[in-house]
Amino acid sequence: MPYSSDIIVIGCGNVLFKDDGFGPIVINLLQKYCNDKNDYYDPAVTAYVEDEFNKDILEQIKLKFDDISLPESVQFIDGGTAAPTNFFPLYEEYDWKKLIVVDVVEFNAEPGTVETFDPNIMKIGKYDNPHGMTVEEPLQKISEKCEVIVVGCKPAEIPTPDVDMGLTEPVEKAIPEAIDIILKEIGVK
Repeated sequence: MPYSSDIIVIGCGNVLFKDDGFGPIVINLLQKYCNDKNDYYDPAVTAYVEDEFNKDILEQIKLKFDDISLPESVQFIDGGTAAPTNFFPLYEEYDWKKLIVVDVVEFNAEPGTVETFDPNIMKIGKYDNPHGMTVEEPLQKISEKCEVIVVGCKPAEIPTPDVDMGLTEPVEKAIPEAIDIILKEIGVK
């Protein structure tokens, strides 16, 4: 079964709209540097990161994966923009123990701030993705069956509908912290 891992880490967003690409970029880095056997990182996204990111930040990211081994029960998924409608409903078919959602979240903080959120204490409508869907309600339903954590980063810019690739500087700088949180949540740090 393709999504039968105990821990699912899913990145939500669209790399075509600046900071909305935070989730997919983090997932692709995790897939590449954790040598994830369950899925394949997107070489185009990783090439963008390796060519365009601040080299000091990229080195920080790479060092985080020294001497760690990924438990068999973890799967990283680039859910794109369709995760709330196409992926989240799959919880009924699987026995996940934990779902970690990586995405941009609007909250009262400086751009690039990373926080973890419990969807059960987020008000409906607080976590809207840039495509107009609320995300708390499906995550609250999933949390009745398994632990759900949102690793959210405050975006600086999401230019929808205009295409503009590349993370802003504060969101790019937030990626090492987000990876630390995720690795801790999956039990490898």
